Amino acid sequence: MTAVIPVMILLPVLGVVLIGLTPRRRTELFRPIAATASAAVAAVAGYMVTQYDSGEAGYQFVVDRSWISDLGISLHFGLDGISLFLVLLSAGIFLFAILGADPHHDPKPYYAWLLVLQAGSIGVFTALDLVMFFVFFEIVLVPMYFLIGMWGHGRRTYAALKFFLFTMFGSALLLVGIFTLALLQSKATGEALTFDIPTLTENLAVSTAAGRWLFVAFTVAFAIKVPLFPLHTWLPDAHTEAPTAGSVILAAVLLKFGTYGLLRLGIQLFPEASVWAAPVMMTMGVIGITYGAIVAAMQKDLKRVIAYSSVAHLGFIVLGLFSLTAQGIEGGLLIMLNHGITTGALFLLVGMIYERRHIP
Repeated sequence: MTAVIPVMILLPVLGVVLIGLTPRRRTELFRPIAATASAAVAAVAGYMVTQYDSGEAGYQFVVDRSWISDLGISLHFGLDGISLFLVLLSAGIFLFAILGADPHHDPKPYYAWLLVLQAGSIGVFTALDLVMFFVFFEIVLVPMYFLIGMWGHGRRTYAALKFFLFTMFGSALLLVGIFTLALLQSKATGEALTFDIPTLTENLAVSTAAGRWLFVAFTVAFAIKVPLFPLHTWLPDAHTEAPTAGSVILAAVLLKFGTYGLLRLGIQLFPEASVWAAPVMMTMGVIGITYGAIVAAMQKDLKRVIAYSSVAHLGFIVLGLFSLTAQGIEGGLLIMLNHGITTGALFLLVGMIYERRHIP
């Protein structure tokens, strides 16, 4: 049972291998292969939910294997109540995206990139090592870049490049923050380097000032991913020009990387800094709610309406998380799940309208 998470990550990879081995001329096989791999992930996720013990605190289905022992990097994965339903959401959304939208051309790399994206998404929500989290956090950028740039609409190259540059800037801050945190922790404790999230959460020894600077680095990276006002400008272009499946996955799954990161690596690792920054974060959330709603009401493109409404919805999530109360955090998690389902469905419906009405 402990192998559940590695199986969920490797099943899409197996699908990519099968697609790679399938001749390009057999175009009718690529979608069934991708759908089968994604359905298998959904089945394993469903089994995982039935076996999850809600009365047990801490992480479950834990896998912990040393990877680069000299640097304290390990293959550490696990689930708790925060990540459980986000993994289930990812498993279901990818299956619906694969079944609900077909590419106009070149289906072989299209479905391969979707499966790579799914493997990366499961990894982000289950990684309990900061380096592994970063690796999966970055893996998803490449397939989404190609999905927008190769199968998108209109100004797809511009939208793909803008998405990539914004998120890469945030990722650079995140990488610096991760290694700085590990080095400061090692210096403060006199112990070997560790990137283990549970260990750092229980025994964080960095100074208050350092913790606040690290929190800022982590938060900017995740605020871009949310995206939180005023770092949201890449989102409407990416949604508008992305293919239907890309828009569905971006809204339902990838945007949750930001809010999940704020909770798992922001609030959980730096509680003092979270209290210190809460007024600013809540203010930005309120601005995002108001701004997103007003701008969404002025749009003439359906995809941009949903994109800007997502800015507002995600502002509610940030507002709930940084209320730093049990009710607020639980409400934020519930909206994360609700937003993933409803917005993914909206983009799927709008994509169908675009395809049937031949709207560019």
